[in-house]
Amino acid sequence: MSHKLRILIDEGMSTYRYPTGIGYHALLLYKHLSRIADCSITDYSKMKYFPKGSRKFAIDALINTLHPFRRFDIIHFQNYYVPFINSRCKKVVTIHDLGVFLYPDTVPFIYISYNRHTIKKALKRADGVITPSNSVRNELLNMFGSRWEEKLYVAYDGIRDLFLTAKPSVQQLKKYNLEPYSYYFFLGSLSKRKNTEFLLKAFIKAKKERIIDRTTLLVLGGYKWWGSSEFEKLINKENGILSLGYVDDYDIPALYKFSRGFIFPSIYEGFGMPIIEAMSQNVPIIISNIPTSIELNQRHNNQMKVFKLKIEDSFLSVLHTIDANNEEIRRNLNYGDLSLYNYENIAKEHLKIYKLLF
Repeated sequence: MSHKLRILIDEGMSTYRYPTGIGYHALLLYKHLSRIADCSITDYSKMKYFPKGSRKFAIDALINTLHPFRRFDIIHFQNYYVPFINSRCKKVVTIHDLGVFLYPDTVPFIYISYNRHTIKKALKRADGVITPSNSVRNELLNMFGSRWEEKLYVAYDGIRDLFLTAKPSVQQLKKYNLEPYSYYFFLGSLSKRKNTEFLLKAFIKAKKERIIDRTTLLVLGGYKWWGSSEFEKLINKENGILSLGYVDDYDIPALYKFSRGFIFPSIYEGFGMPIIEAMSQNVPIIISNIPTSIELNQRHNNQMKVFKLKIEDSFLSVLHTIDANNEEIRRNLNYGDLSLYNYENIAKEHLKIYKLLF
């Protein structure tokens, strides 16, 4: 094409008060693409007045209604859904993960049938499909066959700007009554998929058996989500577990930096953005041996400590290693170049993919 590409980021998450990983990714992609391309973003904020149960279906209907009238070369759909109505523009979709196929027991039932159907249709309707990791790309190929290979592209997620510019201070811990290096940190929804119950029980056992000091805390940042009722009784001061709920963005870098380590025990992820955030603060990291986390670990000098998913003794062994050698491990960490996760570079990678479709 001879003219400058006109791009629309169909964000699909602006009805939510607090963006999740997908929402942040869409907003930051738009912000940085706007500096190098003719880029716009949708605004579905008025859809918040729809009942929560029907909101997603209302947005899907609106996308189909508006699609023929949108004058863009590329529309990049961020929240899985791709309209069935055709137009002159190329349709790109990011399939962030395949959790509803691979681990359906970690998401609400209503999500399963809708998202499975949406992902299958997206593969057929989109001109280009982006995955945030090679792991998800391989899962797509294994699950749906190589006939989709030519339209599959990998473009990693990025890191929010605040992690590249933040200057964390110990003073920021005071509002949470925390002392530096007195706690381990977890950030994410308190849910089955994040393996929260496993983490809580293993941490309690580690203190009981003096694998770590009994005064050490586990600090949880994030909202309770589906399945949390099964383990929320474990979250209390007596167990040394502190739940902060939603954490202000400004404080997150400090909570990473001054922890004894960041724990990311997920059962499944499409990327694992908190891992990159933790790396930016040069903190020891414990991960489960799921494909995406292993992919990131290999990409960054295998600096993280890995435990076998669902194997408590494996987790406790890794936790002991981190705890007993904390200063030495922290001093010798070398995660390598993180600039590739700067959204300026992420935007350029996406733009390259868009241009390949013409």
